[in-house]
Amino acid sequence: MATKKTTWTALDILNTTTEYFTRNNFEQPRLNAERLLSHVLDLDRVNLYLQFERILTAGEVGFYRDLVKRRSQHEPLQYIIGKTEFMGLPFEVNREVLIPRPETEILVETTLALKDQLHHNDVHIWDIGAGSGCIAISMAHHWPDCQILATDKSGSALEIAQNNARLNQVNNIVFEKHDVLTDPLHWDYNIDIIVSNPPYISENEYSELGREIIEFEPRLALTDHKDGLEFYRRILTLIDELNGCKFILLEMSGTQTDKISSLVKSYGYNETEIINDLNQIPRVLKISL
Repeated sequence: MATKKTTWTALDILNTTTEYFTRNNFEQPRLNAERLLSHVLDLDRVNLYLQFERILTAGEVGFYRDLVKRRSQHEPLQYIIGKTEFMGLPFEVNREVLIPRPETEILVETTLALKDQLHHNDVHIWDIGAGSGCIAISMAHHWPDCQILATDKSGSALEIAQNNARLNQVNNIVFEKHDVLTDPLHWDYNIDIIVSNPPYISENEYSELGREIIEFEPRLALTDHKDGLEFYRRILTLIDELNGCKFILLEMSGTQTDKISSLVKSYGYNETEIINDLNQIPRVLKISL
């Protein structure tokens, strides 16, 4: 951004920032510029367009410059703004939690489609690795009659998830700190559905991820530091401890689909379905028990 200019309109600063992001090869440079300025001015994008001739104060320009600098260092837009959307709902996010991805909406939608198959009024769903709470809260919002257990090993992540539950005014979720790899199970009710977007990136794949992910998103939510299959193995062994579980739904990266499918079959589960995302990447594994 230029520094000599003393008076900035919203349109001027948007155009200058868009050019800056373009020169530095950022994807969607205009959108980045608009989202940051909308945050500074507390406007949605529609009202931002209606105020293109607005003269910015020195404080607004300074705040905007700080945000642009953070973005130029590849900090994700969602962390800078502190919020994002998932399944049409608002979520607060920071560097303690993974940024919700559109692909994960397929996991939620596939789970919600099970409502017609589970007719009793006391359906319990266990979300393993809750993170920001986007999966559990979306299910709680769209399936208000179910009861959800949302667990995570990170206390900081659970605090954010609980804040997001309050933000979205859902109260059919129990949040609990729990490491699925090491902690025993002690639930006093039957689990009907297990849902998880586990850390499925292998150690080798992790090193090839983009800068925005490696430098800013929580590593423990992305990789098992091994072959990317450890959480799948553990979740599959849980069935012997959970009487009455009917479905398991797991998100996948699309890079180890065959290995995961073979692993599932080795545990004796043959009734499976793979759901692709919009890019035709195998994204969700559904196991019927």
